[in-house]
Amino acid sequence: MPEPMIFSTRASEYFARLIAEKLGISQLSEIERKTFGGGEKYYRIGIDDRSELMGRDVVFVASTHTDDDFLELYRVGCALAKYGTKRRIFVIPFLGYSTMERAIKSGEVVTAKTNTRAFSAIPNSGLGNVFLMMDLHVASLAHFFEGDCQPFELYANEVLIETMEKRGWCGDSSRTVFASADMGRTLWVQSFAEHFGTSMALVRKVRHGETTRVAEVIGDVKGKRVIIYDDMLRSGGSLINAAKAYANHGAFDIYVVISHCALDDQDVVKKICVTPCISRILTTNSHPMSQCEAVKNSGRFIVADVSGVFAEAIKKIIV
Repeated sequence: MPEPMIFSTRASEYFARLIAEKLGISQLSEIERKTFGGGEKYYRIGIDDRSELMGRDVVFVASTHTDDDFLELYRVGCALAKYGTKRRIFVIPFLGYSTMERAIKSGEVVTAKTNTRAFSAIPNSGLGNVFLMMDLHVASLAHFFEGDCQPFELYANEVLIETMEKRGWCGDSSRTVFASADMGRTLWVQSFAEHFGTSMALVRKVRHGETTRVAEVIGDVKGKRVIIYDDMLRSGGSLINAAKAYANHGAFDIYVVISHCALDDQDVVKKICVTPCISRILTTNSHPMSQCEAVKNSGRFIVADVSGVFAEAIKKIIV
């Protein structure tokens, strides 16, 4: 049986190479891209004859953090189905637009739903379409997919826990507290606290228009190391405000665990590095911004590789 072919967007090529290495595949398959004068995108799957794709399993790796990457996954995915591939496995380490998963104000577009509906519309020929995602903003996003496609949520917790254990972050559980950046990730915080046998703490925020402030710290953090968990880091504002609140309540040291390093820009790293109460940030390589120079050159960021989680899932699918 021929080995699967692995494609990726440009931004996620680093992640695709890691998966290929773990699957024993020597090189990635190519996609030719160019832009016409009016801005129209052109794609061509790098094959000499369509028979190269017929009956083959293919893996397409793409974090959908930009419109271009989202559209490329959809467009190339449709072509891979058209050209007779047996099964298509879409690896989405970071599912972009997932924060807009419900409408609050009248007329708002629920982008998470419209995007997953588009993915669901990729032709489901052969053995079908599988979508592998990680640490979704809300678990219900996997149920936004429609039809016969198979969405799965994978988890980074084992890799994050292993990294924390190797670095001795929770050596003294009686002096360690797992904490949240807001009230939205309490179950995740609880799962880490239960694993390491620590207590937990929360911050309650109040919103005034477009700004928020920490109104209350719930839990005892005085004299303890606080490890804040959040699913993604973007502007850094919520994280920094939470860290300062815990520090003001007596925390002697603050570490941070983030599933997705979804930075708005590299200046976010600078903002964090000038926040003295934050000692270390552990994140994964799920998002392309985890590979930026500011993160690589920062002494505070630790980037854990989660490509193996996807590679193991792919092995179970392709038998």
